[in-house]
Amino acid sequence: MKIAPHQSQTAQGHSGFSLVEMIGVLAIIAILAVVIVPKVFSTIASSRITNAAGSVTSLKSTVTEFAGKYGTVPTTVAASRLDDLFLTAGMLESRFVVKIGTQPANPPLVGAAWTNAAGTWTAAGGVSQATQSRVISLVSNVTAPSAANGANYQLDGATDLPAGSRVVSAVIVNVLGTEARELSLKLDGDAYTAATAVLADNAGKVVYAAPNGAGLTTVYIYLAHQ
Repeated sequence: MKIAPHQSQTAQGHSGFSLVEMIGVLAIIAILAVVIVPKVFSTIASSRITNAAGSVTSLKSTVTEFAGKYGTVPTTVAASRLDDLFLTAGMLESRFVVKIGTQPANPPLVGAAWTNAAGTWTAAGGVSQATQSRVISLVSNVTAPSAANGANYQLDGATDLPAGSRVVSAVIVNVLGTEARELSLKLDGDAYTAATAVLADNAGKVVYAAPNGAGLTTVYIYLAHQ
C-alpha cells in the first residue's frame, strides 16, 4: 500500500525541533535559571539562620536548668566550653553546632574535662576551642559589646551588664557578615541590628565586630547573666 504524498511530507515536517525552536527553549531555561537559582540559594541560607536561632533558643533553657540545679554557672577559659559541661551533666545530647560559620573539626578538638567535686564544677586539660563555635561563660566588663568577645552586652542598646556578672554566650566563629546581620535581625529585630552587613553590631543580644577583609566575623549571642 502506497503512502499518500501529503502524509509523507507531514511526517517529515514534524520529525524534530528546528534550530529556532531549540534556541527558544534554551533561552527560556536560561531565564528561569537566572530567576530561580538565586532564590534557591537564598532559601538555603535563610534556613541555616533559622536553624542557628533555634539552637540558641534551646540553649537558653539548658542554661536556666543548669543554674537552677547547681546555683551558678562556672566560667570558662580557652580550652573549656559550657556545652561540654552540659553534656557531662546530662543536659545536652551533643555539642553546640550550627550550619553557619566554621564547622567542627574532624576529629573534634578535645576540650577541657569537667568534674564535680562537692558540688563545684571545674575543668582541666584540653586544647583551645577558639576556632570552634561553642558556649562560653565570662565575667562581665565594660568594653564595647562588639569588642568584648562575649563579656559584655548592651541589651537595651545603651546600658552595660552589671559589673562582676557571669555572662553566658553562644559563639559562632567565622560567619559571613550578611548572615551575622540576618541572625541579628531574627533575634533582635531592626532596632538593635547594624544598618548594613559591613558594620559592627553593638546592641541587643547578637553582637559582633565589623567583618574582616574576607567578609567574616565571629558572632556572640547573649544567653543569660547572673
